[in-house]
Amino acid sequence: MRRHAGERLVLAIAAAVLGVLLFLVGYTILQNYFTASATMRTRFQNLLTDLYALDKELLRSNTVLYYNYDRIHQLSKAMEEETRSLLDHSSLQTHEYRKTREELERFHRNLQRFFDRIETFLTLNASLKNSTVYIPTLQLRAYRIFDPSRRQDREVLLLLSRINATFFLARNALDTDFLDELRHYGEELEQLLPHHPGPKRQLLTTLRSHLQQFLRIFPRYTRIMRELTHNGLVRNLHRLNDRFQREAKRELSTIKHITILFLLLYLSSLGVIIYFIFRTERENRALRLLKRQLEENLVTDLLTGLRNRRAFELEKTAYEQPALILININRFKHINEFYGTSIGDRVLREVAHRLETLLPSDLHYRVYRIGGDEYALLADLHTAADLKSLACHFYHRLETLELPIDDLLIDLSFSIGASQEKDRLFETADMALKYAKSSSRHQCRIYNELIDTRAEIARNVRTVRQIHEALGEDRLIPYYQPILPLNEKGVIKYEALARIVFDDGSVLEPSTFIRIANEAKLGGRITLRILRKTLKTARLHPYHFSVNLAATDIANEEDRTRILELLRENPESSGRITFEFLESEEIQDYEIIEEFINEVKRYGCRIAIDDFGSGYSNFEKILKMDIDALKIDGSLIKRIDHDRHSELIVKTILDFTRYAGIETVAEYVHSRPVLEKVRSLGFDYVQGFFIGTPSPRLLTEREEPSANRRIEA
Repeated sequence: MRRHAGERLVLAIAAAVLGVLLFLVGYTILQNYFTASATMRTRFQNLLTDLYALDKELLRSNTVLYYNYDRIHQLSKAMEEETRSLLDHSSLQTHEYRKTREELERFHRNLQRFFDRIETFLTLNASLKNSTVYIPTLQLRAYRIFDPSRRQDREVLLLLSRINATFFLARNALDTDFLDELRHYGEELEQLLPHHPGPKRQLLTTLRSHLQQFLRIFPRYTRIMRELTHNGLVRNLHRLNDRFQREAKRELSTIKHITILFLLLYLSSLGVIIYFIFRTERENRALRLLKRQLEENLVTDLLTGLRNRRAFELEKTAYEQPALILININRFKHINEFYGTSIGDRVLREVAHRLETLLPSDLHYRVYRIGGDEYALLADLHTAADLKSLACHFYHRLETLELPIDDLLIDLSFSIGASQEKDRLFETADMALKYAKSSSRHQCRIYNELIDTRAEIARNVRTVRQIHEALGEDRLIPYYQPILPLNEKGVIKYEALARIVFDDGSVLEPSTFIRIANEAKLGGRITLRILRKTLKTARLHPYHFSVNLAATDIANEEDRTRILELLRENPESSGRITFEFLESEEIQDYEIIEEFINEVKRYGCRIAIDDFGSGYSNFEKILKMDIDALKIDGSLIKRIDHDRHSELIVKTILDFTRYAGIETVAEYVHSRPVLEKVRSLGFDYVQGFFIGTPSPRLLTEREEPSANRRIEA
């Protein structure tokens, strides 16, 4: 019996040992499978990310004039290395992943062909960019060689302008339809060469050679560009990943059956139970450690090691007389964009270190990183003088800070805001910081009531409420300002301007609410309301009407769709609507703008640029938007009767519009001398208080002399 008991004990121990061994084998198989699977998925994702990045860089190289091709080569090399690493991966050497490997080899061959096309594209792109820089330079040089007062030279200059404009349209639109026009211009150049000897002939010959080079290269360039942007590699990569997932799933199914068998044997073993108890306890210890680490991470900035915003909120109550100093790195975004995020992260860590070393050792304080490029110092300070002294201490020590990073020397500047308002500590310090950032002279600011923005915030809230009420109660109405013709062919027009009318008869001007409305995302609703009422007015009167339109209205798909619906619902009056865009407004997506313009022009609408000349006047933008009218900004018109500089700028714009066939409107015509001046310059239309003030009624409905009689007088 004793012998049998001993044998059973040995068997039990053997069974337990065998169960543990089987479990470990099954665990290893699963671990290897998931590790390999995760590695493969990660590498497929890396390939996809690099491919998207490469597509983006190819598009950038097409549009950016001075572009470094290193990034394209880096991405190509990384994709090549990643693909070869996948081909060499041990998982793909097994029979289970035979089809995945075949798919990967096909992808690799396609990738090699794609890289070859990239090299050809970069070579052609470099040649085209050379002409892109050189042709405008030749046009500028032509104005020094040719005499615009001579008819023959003036024709040459006009031809050069057409070549330059057509060249840029073809280049930017990647449209080979312009090549016939360029060939025609090349023939005209050939005909002009015998009539212009010396430097003129040399310039025209150089231009002809660049034009011929462009005509030779551009068709192939556009074809390759289309091939690169429609390369099919993303689809191939997704198919490759799907193939791997299917084969991995089959392998997992096999492993699953083996694991189930191992698990059954494992559960029959007492040793496995003991192992699980031990393992569970070990994991519990790890979880407790992880919990402590997570709790610490919740109040710690992982990049710099400083306490974070959450820690600040928890710890500020521990200070009897708290003072807060906010420190912001000026233009830190530019550091990230110029040097890269890795350098930017090192700058943030180094600044954190410098801040801690600048503090007096006897001060009760704590330093926090509360935002991307913003730090905070929380300290116990007794007086306002102590706060000012400490803030100035920081400012003067940081004012000329230069950080040596690798072989770089990065200059930094800072804005500082501080406060001791205990009940509103962070809010008031942030007000001071914003004031410091907006000032070029006071980049260190202590909070006081003069810079308190609560009143402005309250006004903004009140204005937003007024806009909502005006929209809900139909008190947002258009005021019409006349735009009258200066020639017999013109027609009477009106610009519809938004106004909010209150019950007591007072009127709110757009300058007080449009900016706030746009910030509150209400600009589209205002535009739709004004357009709807203007279309109704247009049904009753035979005039043309202008409606202001922001790029954000078009960018919003819902607003854009509703505008088109209103035009479709009013076919009898939509053909007399002109949409005005601000020249100074930044347009993010020209593709949407161009699509919208094409849509509204199907309804007969016209497009105008408002306030042209108020900023950087981009003539290429005008050509791209296919506009019908140009409204010259009032800052140029209001003093044109006595300001030679304004007159010169306006004449330049008018010359361009005549060649482009664009109507012109002079805004801010406020006196007879200004009216006579713009008439003599050849404007098509005039607008301003001398012509007529904005009113809810049209000129024909008002009890005042007609604007036509005023202009004739």
